[in-house]
Amino acid sequence: MKASYREMFDEVRASKRLNEEVMNMTKQERTQVVKKVSVSFLIAAALAVLLAGTALAAAIGVPETLQEWFEKQWTESGGGEEMPQEQAAVIESLVQPVGAAVTDNGITVTLDSVTPGENVLWLMLKFQGEKLVDRWDFRDSDLVGGPMEKEVIDGPTLHGMLIKDVGVLEDGTQVQLWMWQVPKGVNFLEGGEMELRLDGIVLLGKAPEPGTEGSKHFEELEGTWTLPFTLKPVTNQSGLTAKSARVSGTHTEWKEVKGETIPTESKKIFTIQNIRVTSTGYSYVRPKDGVGFGVDAPTLQMADDMTVMGYGSGPITPVEQEIKEVHGYWEFPVDLSKVESIQFGDVVVPLKQAKK
Repeated sequence: MKASYREMFDEVRASKRLNEEVMNMTKQERTQVVKKVSVSFLIAAALAVLLAGTALAAAIGVPETLQEWFEKQWTESGGGEEMPQEQAAVIESLVQPVGAAVTDNGITVTLDSVTPGENVLWLMLKFQGEKLVDRWDFRDSDLVGGPMEKEVIDGPTLHGMLIKDVGVLEDGTQVQLWMWQVPKGVNFLEGGEMELRLDGIVLLGKAPEPGTEGSKHFEELEGTWTLPFTLKPVTNQSGLTAKSARVSGTHTEWKEVKGETIPTESKKIFTIQNIRVTSTGYSYVRPKDGVGFGVDAPTLQMADDMTVMGYGSGPITPVEQEIKEVHGYWEFPVDLSKVESIQFGDVVVPLKQAKK
């Protein structure tokens, strides 16, 4: 598919809180916000910048497992230093240890653990190698097997993937969190035998100084890292629902004006229906008059004034704006008994227990 970066990501919208955080980041920090992954290849639309120095990483405490990462996110979201037993039980029931490791060309890649949701697969990865300094990225990335076999491909499709640098351990091991967003027709809760396939590494060198152009000549490391794992199915997921809500959507068009790409936005208020919330994500249906208008990802309002951010998820296609059913995921699995409402911008929507 040939499309501009902005066109492909027009419908991948984050919550207002996440947008504010991104705007407050430095230019280097922003580069780790989004990556796009196709079925067969990774488009390096954004690149990660590692924490500088192992002393700093060790001092702040780098999570090494998904369990530890989710606990850190809980605390940073206002949940307090000690996680309630019920919340801890939800996370523990979903995190699945893997421990698969492959070494090729002096680079060791370890898949520590995974966590499935309806709309996302969280993966905790670790990387070791003397050549992994400054900026680098995989040339090719793919997730196959299990639920991915049910993917519905209506044409050229990109998969969304959010990558976060977690930190650097004392021995130099780099830790990353990958959030693989669900393609059309796929539900990661179904489980199955899967493989994460990585091929080739591009060494991108140091980040250029602000206002300067970086090098266009990159060294490549050949190698193949295939990490098999069993994704255990998750059943009996409860949910919360709301019949409808009036929300604001935004449609963005990009036009070339004197050699510059200029965005123009139009807004519309419409009613979304069949709102559903689970411990890992959300979904809703937008009406025909709302198709083509993106709605910022919602937030969850929890007990004790705690807010959990949402992320948009799903395939990125030329006809994505025609998709009526919208879905996404939370920054960590939540205890539904503590959820009070879901919020779209300034619109607060009470939730009730879903009928079984």
